[in-house]
Amino acid sequence: MIKKSKAFAVFLRFKTLVEKQSGCQIKTLRTYRGGEFIYKPFLDYCKENGIQKQLIIQYTPQQNGVAERNNRTIEEMARSMLKKEELPNKFWVKVVNIIAYIFNRSPTKVVQNQTPFEAWNKQKLNVSHLKVFNSIVYALIGYNDESKAF
Repeated sequence: MIKKSKAFAVFLRFKTLVEKQSGCQIKTLRTYRGGEFIYKPFLDYCKENGIQKQLIIQYTPQQNGVAERNNRTIEEMARSMLKKEELPNKFWVKVVNIIAYIFNRSPTKVVQNQTPFEAWNKQKLNVSHLKVFNSIVYALIGYNDESKAF
């Protein structure tokens, strides 16, 4: 998001996407007290649609404990993976994306007997495509499934 003034429009697109994909409604929205989040039309929309607004104090990550802990865990894992494989920091974003991908396919206490991926997509998880980090893999490009040839 380039401008904070676009927060409401971005939220509306996000809400539509999430609710269509999950079949569930957003019940609570937790934000800090920035002007873009206490904008009257934004607040009115939330009230009209039964979305509870939880306003936290800026720069107090302890008020959003679970998300902050997950962010810290992802950050520590990325740092460890880069260091172990002796990769430069320019790979930071790719490594963080890999970790988030793995996190969403790992069991949690919140979702019983399934992973967040399975809960969201309502389908069984297949992890056969996962490889050891920084292992050599080959991409098959131009493979035609019908003719079994390039």
